[in-house]
Amino acid sequence: MKTNKPAVLRPSVYGRLIDRYLFNFRIAQEILEKRLPPINWLKPRIINGSGVVSFCLLRLEGVTVWPIPSFLGANAISCAYRCAVVDNSGPRPEPSVYVLGRNTNLATISRLGSALFSGPMKRINTNIEERPSLFSRLVDIRTSYLDGRKLFSAKVEKASSSRINSKLFSSLDDFVDFIKGGLSSYTPSTRQNHYSRVDLQEDSNYYEPVVATIDYNWLEKEWPDSGLVFDSAFHAGGGLYKLKYLGLQSSA
Repeated sequence: MKTNKPAVLRPSVYGRLIDRYLFNFRIAQEILEKRLPPINWLKPRIINGSGVVSFCLLRLEGVTVWPIPSFLGANAISCAYRCAVVDNSGPRPEPSVYVLGRNTNLATISRLGSALFSGPMKRINTNIEERPSLFSRLVDIRTSYLDGRKLFSAKVEKASSSRINSKLFSSLDDFVDFIKGGLSSYTPSTRQNHYSRVDLQEDSNYYEPVVATIDYNWLEKEWPDSGLVFDSAFHAGGGLYKLKYLGLQSSA
């Protein structure tokens, strides 16, 4: 049974959400279960017969430690691969997220996040380029590690209709319920055999489906033969984005 170890400090980092892009991939339940850490209290969360792995990219303004005013904060871009899971450690199963590792484009945020959340937050290079296309705005997203290795890249356009072309989500409401149903997260800690729990408070003003072309996905190389299938992409914006550290959880 997992044990909850209270943290001496429970800091929060927050900022104003400008853009949030989520690229969702389907994966077989048994394959995702093998890719999760060997702890018995996290299991794949199954949506319409499939596991879900997403690449999430955030563009934030005024990122700082709560309650320091956001106008003293920094603008940053962060990203992470996240797996939809069910947390069975409490009195009843709850939706959650297993984050493979957090990344940011700012050195100060990298150091701050690693220290406050007891988990590594790697530096990355990011580029979000917006340009007009024939019918709508085209957003070109590229992320890479500091040594030049690619992490993720995609081209995104606004969808011509609200219809969702997805095997995971039959409607926009389905996706919003899914993403808002998993506001807790676990990620590997700098302390051996422990995982850092960070809960999210997010109040995006809107969500919308987008059309995406995936140019590069690092996880396909990291997880060979995993059978990842791109399913859908969504964009969100506006509102508060706040991460609260809740301490370390033992893998036992």
